[in-house]
Amino acid sequence: MLTQLLRSSISSALPILVAALGASFTQTVGKLNIAIEGTMLTSCFVSVYLAARSSSWLLGVTIAVMLSCLMSLFVWFLHRYLRADIFVVGLGVNVAASGLVVLLSSVLLGSKGTIFFEEIPKIPTLRFEALQHNETLHTLLSDYSVLELIAMLVVFLSWLITKTPLGLRMRAVGKNESVARQLGLNVDGIRISSFVFCGLLCGLAGSMLSLPLGLFVAGMTNNRGWLALVAAVLGGENPLGVLGVSLTLGFSVALSHRLQLFTALPAEIVLAVPLILTLCVVLIYSVLRIGERGRSP
Repeated sequence: MLTQLLRSSISSALPILVAALGASFTQTVGKLNIAIEGTMLTSCFVSVYLAARSSSWLLGVTIAVMLSCLMSLFVWFLHRYLRADIFVVGLGVNVAASGLVVLLSSVLLGSKGTIFFEEIPKIPTLRFEALQHNETLHTLLSDYSVLELIAMLVVFLSWLITKTPLGLRMRAVGKNESVARQLGLNVDGIRISSFVFCGLLCGLAGSMLSLPLGLFVAGMTNNRGWLALVAAVLGGENPLGVLGVSLTLGFSVALSHRLQLFTALPAEIVLAVPLILTLCVVLIYSVLRIGERGRSP
């Protein structure tokens, strides 16, 4: 039971983690993109719809990622060149995306409810037959889809980027834009790169939610985009910090699913478990930060 919960926690954490890493790139350059929820939701629909139409899950993911990059760059364009507040733009994209996917599902598929795609191709999974004799290791380490394996690779690549000159330049831009310009850094180009990274990762995160299930329903992200923002803010510029917070939030999502299956608690309480735990994590983080400031000379 515990092993299965841990395994479910990892799968639940991966979409949150990937989207959080995308948001952390924009946070590092001082321009946090909060349009994560809407970008993920759009990717959910586009990836599963195109995968079913083309009989290629890879094409569905590719187009969804490209569209997510365009949405992310759209947020940057409105903020940078039209002087719109980046938080207002992000909220607007989230609201617009939630209505857009309902409109598209109604027009293209004739339904606003849960839509099943029976013809969608199956995503390859990794199985370690040698671990079958050990049920615990087999449960924890086997049966990961290609998308989940890509997400794990993304964690390493994100950490690697922070160690490259590009990562150092991102931090320099986020710390002091005027000094970065005086040093000859292309501030706009660096920020555009961070928003492209954000779009790539949010597109992958959305695809991870819909493609394995072969279905789409409005509100499919179920606030995972907001959870990813919490993980990005609390984790800061360190991908390992984002990883720790995302795993905690993923555990809360998996626990919520388990409570729905094995308890008679009201659905309203069970569905609120991830948000309640997120609030607790934020409160603990705030208390620790206040304590650190109080001890500093």
